[in-house]
Amino acid sequence: MRPHSDQSPTQEDFTRELGLTDAEFAAELFTASGGRLSLSRTAVDVAARTTMPVDFASPSFADYVAGLTPDFGIGASAGDAWVAAVLSHLRVFTKQTALLALSAMSPEAIGNVDLRDPEGILMRLRLEGVLVPTGTVSRPQALQVPALLAAKLRHDLRARTDEDSVVAALVVALIDHMENSQQVDPEILAEALVLARRAGLWFQLGRIGESVGLPMFLVAPREACSAFGHLPVAALQAEPELGFLSMLTDDVLDRSTNGLTPDEVRGILVEETRAGRLRQYFPASATREDPLARSAHDAGSPQLDNGDDAAVGGTAFATGAPAHRGGSIGIVRQMLTFGLAGDHAQAAALGKSWGDDGAPRRTQLLIRLLTAVSLFHAAEFQRSLSLLYEIEDAAADAHVDGDFLLPAVTAWTALTAMVSGDHERADRRLASLAEEFASPLIVDELVHPPALVASALRALDRLDLEKADEDLQQLTAFPENRSLWVYLPVISRTIALLGSTSRSGLLFVNDDVEKYRHSAEVSLTGKDLLAASRSQVYIGLGQLKWAELELRRLSSSTDLRTVLNVRLELVAGRNESAIALVDTWFYHQSLTPRSRAELAAIKAAALLRLGQDAAAAAEFTTAVGLSAWVKSLLPLVFLPRQDRDRLIDLSSGDVIFDELFSAFSGHFWDKSALMTALRTVGEISVGEASVPQLTSAEAQLLDLLSQGLSIVQISAALHQVPGTVKNRLSALYRKFEVSSKGEVVNRARSLGFLLPG
Repeated sequence: MRPHSDQSPTQEDFTRELGLTDAEFAAELFTASGGRLSLSRTAVDVAARTTMPVDFASPSFADYVAGLTPDFGIGASAGDAWVAAVLSHLRVFTKQTALLALSAMSPEAIGNVDLRDPEGILMRLRLEGVLVPTGTVSRPQALQVPALLAAKLRHDLRARTDEDSVVAALVVALIDHMENSQQVDPEILAEALVLARRAGLWFQLGRIGESVGLPMFLVAPREACSAFGHLPVAALQAEPELGFLSMLTDDVLDRSTNGLTPDEVRGILVEETRAGRLRQYFPASATREDPLARSAHDAGSPQLDNGDDAAVGGTAFATGAPAHRGGSIGIVRQMLTFGLAGDHAQAAALGKSWGDDGAPRRTQLLIRLLTAVSLFHAAEFQRSLSLLYEIEDAAADAHVDGDFLLPAVTAWTALTAMVSGDHERADRRLASLAEEFASPLIVDELVHPPALVASALRALDRLDLEKADEDLQQLTAFPENRSLWVYLPVISRTIALLGSTSRSGLLFVNDDVEKYRHSAEVSLTGKDLLAASRSQVYIGLGQLKWAELELRRLSSSTDLRTVLNVRLELVAGRNESAIALVDTWFYHQSLTPRSRAELAAIKAAALLRLGQDAAAAAEFTTAVGLSAWVKSLLPLVFLPRQDRDRLIDLSSGDVIFDELFSAFSGHFWDKSALMTALRTVGEISVGEASVPQLTSAEAQLLDLLSQGLSIVQISAALHQVPGTVKNRLSALYRKFEVSSKGEVVNRARSLGFLLPG
């Protein structure tokens, strides 16, 4: 260091020059002033006049001292001094950050300063003692301008130029870097937050919120809370989108008791953004008045109730969706609104057509994630997976511990892979969620519901009913399952089909699961899942007429309809028809490998009933092989218990069962345990339920009987003599193989001709 005339080269000289006797006071003052005597004398005078504790690092104290200190020069050229003044606005920085800030300065902000050799300028400033190491172990490369000297440099800059434009240029440079970077640099984020708030640059503060989102509270908790806490009315009027961050930050500050430590801020933030909690920050009235919210309705999205509007706003803001770049907040809101209305295809189309228009990287990833989710709900699973794969690496590069974005991508990848048949990939993603993201996350509603649905479905594939029920209970307790709620009744019905020990258990579950119904509209895919699960239960109960009614609700394009139609034929005893349908559909391109496994198992049972044991055993081994391939035991255990046991007896010596055990070896102690599980679940499902074919007149007669009418009353209602009614009743008894009015009503009800009494 080359000492300046106003600078003491050593602390000893400094202490002697100022006549200080308190060594600790002298050391702190030497550090804060960079050894500058003029500043130090003023600081000593100020300290002597006050009874309050003196903090040399306090910006307020430093600015006060700077205003009282006469100009003394720092021993550098005008250009170097200007650079030093710019850098004095940063608290702590690295050489890279300094170069970044200087290189991004606009010509208007630079003026006549020559910045062709910024590294040379930094070197000279270090030699002059203007830039000094911070001396911290955690940041050995960090630099700073001593606090009192920095205040004096800022004071002098303010006197000779437009300091506001310099600060604004500095903030813009830092934010531009963050928006273009793959990762959030804590140092740059912290400095940008402090400068933007101190200078009242509300638009730029909003940009930070857009670029980084809530993870900024995880990366720079103190600075983020300082920047967004207790914002003035002028800031909220200038940038209304800051309202959410302001309210959230004020709640964090109000709840903080530990000095805003990273762990405390994260804990409070997790609590404040938990599922259902975000609604408090978005009153429906405020959302409806928002022109961006109105734009979603103007674009054709359905009108929602107040709670749904609040949910849309809450999720959009909490995820960090921007308001300023390319109308991205409007896109997010419209996508969420369409999703709540069940129009996921429209939401996906909106996401796919969006141009990023220079939006921050996080925003791009968020909108692509929402597009993938919409594609999932629209049953475009492969396109959804493709998009999730594309954004996975970028989300990993930008991941901040505690943030939801990467875990959400992982969870939706697990679920989409599971539903589309890629169970190995689903298992890997579920394992990584359990290992890497076990700790609480912000905005958890985008992570745990898809993860729990995928986990429950995979547990059912392994016949792990206890795990599936555990996941179901967690899903039931989760406040916000949105469009995924349809999986709750599907999972519940499947657990009942496999685990119920009485018919009443199956009867109860088909009605009880309606408690899961959510306010969100159901997509076509969701309607198919619900109808298919109801039909499956009706088939298990032998109520085939009700099963047929549910099958008619299924879209013609879903392979669920094909499989359940064939299963119904088997339970109805129409074995030849079941075999013919399997032969027709087995190689159809619309069928998934899992559906083919189910069809092969059903055909095996039909062949067995026709006495073709060898062909049945061969077909069953095909089903076992496909089940091992898709890693699901459900195609095998959905067979009626009696047929299943006989088919296992006929084919258990085949080596294909070794492959099946290998596919599930991590979940069963040995092959014997696997075979036992295959034999013991699903014991209540009806194996065969012959269904009488009724004319419309017979159906009308049955309906009158179910109302408890006497023969005389039925005669009057049908305008027929009692003798004719009695003859018709006898024919009806024969069809149902019963001998009384009570028996025929009960039998008809059990087969689904009548509603349960």
